[in-house]
Amino acid sequence: FAVKRPVAFARKVVFWIDLVCLIFYPVSSFLERLTELFSKVFHLKKSERLLSEDELRTLIELGEEKGMIQEEEKDMIDSIFEFGETTVREIMVPRIDMVCLEVNTPIEKLAELIQEAGHSRIPIYKGRIDNIIGIIHAKDLIPFSVNTKKIVGLDKLARAAYFVPESKKIDELLREFQREKTHMAIVVDEYGGTAGLVTLEDVIEEIVGEIQDEYDREQPLFRKIAENIWLVDAKIDIPEFNENFPEPLPEREDYESLGGLIFSITGSVPEEKEIISYNHYKFQIEKLEGQRIAKVKVIYTPRGTK
Repeated sequence: FAVKRPVAFARKVVFWIDLVCLIFYPVSSFLERLTELFSKVFHLKKSERLLSEDELRTLIELGEEKGMIQEEEKDMIDSIFEFGETTVREIMVPRIDMVCLEVNTPIEKLAELIQEAGHSRIPIYKGRIDNIIGIIHAKDLIPFSVNTKKIVGLDKLARAAYFVPESKKIDELLREFQREKTHMAIVVDEYGGTAGLVTLEDVIEEIVGEIQDEYDREQPLFRKIAENIWLVDAKIDIPEFNENFPEPLPEREDYESLGGLIFSITGSVPEEKEIISYNHYKFQIEKLEGQRIAKVKVIYTPRGTK
């Protein structure tokens, strides 16, 4: 194909080539300069310039101490060293934070969710979230915005989902994303249940840091709306919640966020406006995005008050 249609082939691969060059140029450039300096200091010949990972890490730390590299550069290099050891489970969007829809949901609701959540891909499940049957791309809805008579069920729109185990290393996942030409994978646990999802952006962010687009405007995780009442993003992690609220919540391994705590209490997806009581708090579900709790009104009743 590349020989017969070189222009078409080049168009297909140029994005990935540019992306790899963009990610690794600062790192390769710095390592080249660092190696040259090391060689001059220790009078090494070219054949003797191979360094171990520990030696490189030591040089990087020295370079930071001497002001040769910035903290951001060091962080990026450290991320590359750790890249091959990081598992999908460490970077995935956990199950409780997934934005997904049941297959029988009207297509109008899907369009609203895409606009509201700002995601270009939405997993679709049948019956329960452990049964993901495909992924719908936002661009596949465009024909139906022009001609509503063509509207079909979500199962007809869904593309095949790509599944990976949560133990997979992310360097392997990156190669699989390239090979399969996909940007999202559903993460499954050892029992075959849905553990979460992971995207190409999640993998790349492990090297270059957070990538913000027009939907990633930074919003405060909580806002006080009255005395002892706050509107809180359910993604807030428990340690941060405990730092900013009057009474701490327990930290456990089976959840990390306020939304996760609420799921562990209810055992199922709560309804909007449902109130869950926990110790001296009342958690009112203000907003759901698919199966995910998005916003919670937190009401605190101080000890000794009725």
